Amino acid sequence: MKNEMTMVETDIWYPAQQQQLFRSLLDAFSYPGRIQTCTAEPSLALLSALLDGQTTLSDPQDLLPESIWPKLEAQRVPYELAAFILLDGSQAPEKLPSLGTLEEPEGGATLLLRVSSLHEESAGELSLQLSGPGIRQPVTISVDGLHADWITARNDWVSSFPLGVELVLCDAKHFVALPRTTRIVIGGAA
Repeated sequence: MKNEMTMVETDIWYPAQQQQLFRSLLDAFSYPGRIQTCTAEPSLALLSALLDGQTTLSDPQDLLPESIWPKLEAQRVPYELAAFILLDGSQAPEKLPSLGTLEEPEGGATLLLRVSSLHEESAGELSLQLSGPGIRQPVTISVDGLHADWITARNDWVSSFPLGVELVLCDAKHFVALPRTTRIVIGGAA
């Protein structure tokens, strides 16, 4: 079993696997609330597909092993300057990430939040109702291990659209994208 896990983790460094991961991430952003399956630990796998030597990453909680950094090739920068930030979603947000500017809204950070589990309906600790572009009818997902303050802060950060952040929630085998254009209501109340 250990050899199988090592093999799956190793696969994320191959271009074909990274292309597949990137395609899954595009699908996730196109259809917010659709939970995607990943063959490796999603936050690391997605970072392997997104990062290169020109990209900035902050890991303020030291969630990545030191041995992974050379493979990612990303530039380590402070939280508020990073294009990508990896965080434990069970802990409340402590800092303001980059929200971009009116001239360059694409400068808003993408936050990858590790959570315990993702569910396609109201089966978890925190129920989120999603609506907006890419969602035909409001959809509800549930998340275990996500501090509710993340959603409150995120909703505040995207209130001056086009400024804001993108969220990607990752459990052990799944991920879901929550772009800044998605309306999120905690508890599913309209």
